[in-house]
Amino acid sequence: MKTVPESVSPVQADIETVMAEYCREQRWESIYIFSVDGLKIAGWNPAGSYTEEVLLEFAFTLIHGAKLLGGMAVKEIILRDSHRRQLVFHYVRASGGSFIIAAVAPGKKGFRRAMAKLEKQIYALYT
Repeated sequence: MKTVPESVSPVQADIETVMAEYCREQRWESIYIFSVDGLKIAGWNPAGSYTEEVLLEFAFTLIHGAKLLGGMAVKEIILRDSHRRQLVFHYVRASGGSFIIAAVAPGKKGFRRAMAKLEKQIYALYT
């Protein structure tokens, strides 16, 4: 049985369990959820291809760009690096706040269903 450190909330543990499941299936190399204020909600980074700090900084750069397009009207931004990895920045609005999912997906596997499942879980936990 997996024990959760006291510093980890049940919500964070539930979300990180889903993240870990899809990382094991190679849907993502790493994934983080940040609040729009820059606080880490949850994260999973077994591969370490991009650090938490780099993804957070890039997410904030993209948030500022999205604001130029009319606020959070942008739902998702995907970039491809030279190693065919996809950097996915997915915006989620729930009644508990707005969140950014920053994920690194290998080019060989799809991630859309995994992202949709994670987004549904965020809605369920924060509404």
